[in-house]
Amino acid sequence: MLRKLLLAAAYLAGAAPSFAAPAIDPARAIGLLPDQIQWEKGEASDKAWPVGNEKTPGACIELIRWHPNHFSHPHFHEHARYAVVLSGTWWVSTSEFYDPANTVGYPAGSVLTDLPGGIHWDGAKPETGDATIAIFMDCPLTAVQAEKKPAP
Repeated sequence: MLRKLLLAAAYLAGAAPSFAAPAIDPARAIGLLPDQIQWEKGEASDKAWPVGNEKTPGACIELIRWHPNHFSHPHFHEHARYAVVLSGTWWVSTSEFYDPANTVGYPAGSVLTDLPGGIHWDGAKPETGDATIAIFMDCPLTAVQAEKKPAP
């Protein structure tokens, strides 16, 4: 009898359904590892859209990796944008005049909010290298140029 019970237990142990679930159930969450993010390479910056699309309405996340000595020019957006500096130092200004010397550095871990209609511009300086930022926003992404030229 003991032998039959041991055989039955062994059989059940091998045939029993596994209770181990995948670490991430794609019906509950979507995860991307760094090597799964598709970056678009550019001269001034590399960009990726791991969530959403810049042209489609809805929530989205833009990743920007600014290369040293490259900046956007003064502009504003229709929607608020919430940024987290992931690595490097992100240099930002809210001036209507483009002057990289007139920027404030935000190191990794910093959080900034671009308010709707708030003029700003940003990038990376040579002395601090690349800066990678995650920006959370509602899309579609709009940008209106707002640069003023200094009086001669």
